[in-house]
Amino acid sequence: MENTLTYQKLIDDAPLLLLFLLTIFLLVVFIEIGFVLAQRNRGKPNKSQMAQVRAVMAASLGLLAFMLAFSFSTAQRHFESRIDAYLLEISAVDFAYRGAGLLGIERQEAAKDLLREFMALRRETKMASDKNDSYLVIENIRKAGRIQDELWSIAESSMAEEDSVDAGIFVNAILAMIKANNERVQAKLFNRISPIVSITLLTMALLSMIIMGFQAGLTGTYSRLATWTLAITFSAVMVLVIDLDRPSMSLFKMNQQLMVDLQNRMNPT
Repeated sequence: MENTLTYQKLIDDAPLLLLFLLTIFLLVVFIEIGFVLAQRNRGKPNKSQMAQVRAVMAASLGLLAFMLAFSFSTAQRHFESRIDAYLLEISAVDFAYRGAGLLGIERQEAAKDLLREFMALRRETKMASDKNDSYLVIENIRKAGRIQDELWSIAESSMAEEDSVDAGIFVNAILAMIKANNERVQAKLFNRISPIVSITLLTMALLSMIIMGFQAGLTGTYSRLATWTLAITFSAVMVLVIDLDRPSMSLFKMNQQLMVDLQNRMNPT
């Protein structure tokens, strides 16, 4: 578990451009390794050897393409789940804030103040996530949990002392908000592609590049343009998968305007 978290933090903290360039470099180097190995092979390749190398290359590239498609689809689902959780949480907080207006004056003001604090904390957490400040993100998640506990205490006391219908609306709203917040945290921090899958994908890509270089070495035809084009293409897809899957995305940004608008409505003028 600790190794998994270390790997994920390493990937999350790395600049996207650095990952892209490093992946290109590795793929090109392994193509060159395969080419050099073939050049050192004494004698001319026979037809059966060439057929075997072509078959292995086709199988490895096909399997690599399948793994890339699988990984991209998984990362896309994780991205969409984060969007859904974000929209659900905004809706739930709005519902809770409106439901707080049905309580008595004292509880109403206390609940609304806590909800305003919760929204301010959410925006602070988003900024900390964008800066890859994992310590502040975890601390803010704990603070959000304490705010939810205080809101639930208000909901419990209101059910015991106030109109059950009005208090019930607020209780349901708080339950929806807590559920939405838990789903958002899970989608943000825990819905990740397994490091084993990522390492396997990279290993398959490197081995496929060796086979391609080896095949080029056997035929004696080597195109640097084709080599770099292939390396850039595969690297671009792999980096897209990484960026879609990690919480602090560089290329894909969620519009935070809904959160800003809700916070503005909640703050007294």
